[in-house]
Amino acid sequence: MPKTPTPRRRKARDLDAVRDRLSTLLPPLLENAAASYQTFASLQPPDDAKGFTAHHSACKAALAHLDLLAKLARWAEGKEEAPPAAEPDATDRLLAEAQAALAEYADMEDGDTDDPT
Repeated sequence: MPKTPTPRRRKARDLDAVRDRLSTLLPPLLENAAASYQTFASLQPPDDAKGFTAHHSACKAALAHLDLLAKLARWAEGKEEAPPAAEPDATDRLLAEAQAALAEYADMEDGDTDDPT
């Protein structure tokens, strides 16, 4: 497989230039990270405790990565900690669903299974 050339790095003249560059660079990276997380999180976790814990930890790390990318993207757009919109976008919904699923797994791992079925 041929090597992909490394993009040329331009020296930023000031913080506004960095914000401008990141505001165009981060959204597609955030989408890619969200898609990768969705694919990984939808996999069946291993049955053994060690494998399950590793899967759970990987999901938590991916969510932290997504959260950091989202915060950085908001900063780059000049909206550091903007209040949530009235209707959450797809990424916000995905994060909320993932956090709920992780909380459910954590409860199951602790033996706190309140299965309504």
